[in-house]
Amino acid sequence: MNNFAFFATVKTHYWQTLAKLEPLLDLFGLGAFKFYSSKNQLDRILRKLRILFFCILPGLVISPMTYAESVIPEANPNAHNSITILQVQDYQKNKQLLIDSESVFNLPPKVIEAIHHEIALSFKIQIELTEKTNLLGFNYQRTRNLISYNTDIYAYGVNRTYALYNNRNQKAESFRTIDEALTTLATLQAFPIASLSELHPEQMYTLRMRISLDFWKLPAPLLLEALLAPSVWQLDSQWYETTLQTPLSWQ
Repeated sequence: MNNFAFFATVKTHYWQTLAKLEPLLDLFGLGAFKFYSSKNQLDRILRKLRILFFCILPGLVISPMTYAESVIPEANPNAHNSITILQVQDYQKNKQLLIDSESVFNLPPKVIEAIHHEIALSFKIQIELTEKTNLLGFNYQRTRNLISYNTDIYAYGVNRTYALYNNRNQKAESFRTIDEALTTLATLQAFPIASLSELHPEQMYTLRMRISLDFWKLPAPLLLEALLAPSVWQLDSQWYETTLQTPLSWQ
């Protein structure tokens, strides 16, 4: 399937959904919307549109109506483990707290197909370092460091070369296969979290990490599909959490 056919299929789903709303538009008196010119008339129509929106939104998301079967793509049965963080290890070097992490990507076929059609997908990596303190019998938690950045994966060229672009350090890297690109995307090595001088001896710290597909950056037709089929496009590892104790030797 070429790029034109791929987008044509997605747009067909979009217009099929709108076609189902035409009777509701007529019911609310919106069929002749384009013929209104007065400001008062337009204000009345906009109010009706807002009411219509809140009436039909729940049905678009959860209704089991028959028409949805032709619009919503087949759900991915493995969506819960499409992205899995296997481990996060912390250590110190050159007075810095560093981590190594290993994850696994098991992307749904529709997501792989989008990459093959040269659509760039952006994955968000989030890392949080929080500090827990007990003050006068109350547990107090504050964020010591918060890191969030995106890495894009895309394909290009006749021979289909895959590439990663790290928006944090503006570095790009090319690969011959998508598996090589995903393995690199899923791996962090010697990733700096904080300076040891900012951490306190004998203090408890929690490190959390999360990887997700930033579906809001998808092209408009695919964004609509992502909202209608979250199990296919809203991929999320959920938070991986580990507790570490800062050794006295770090200070």
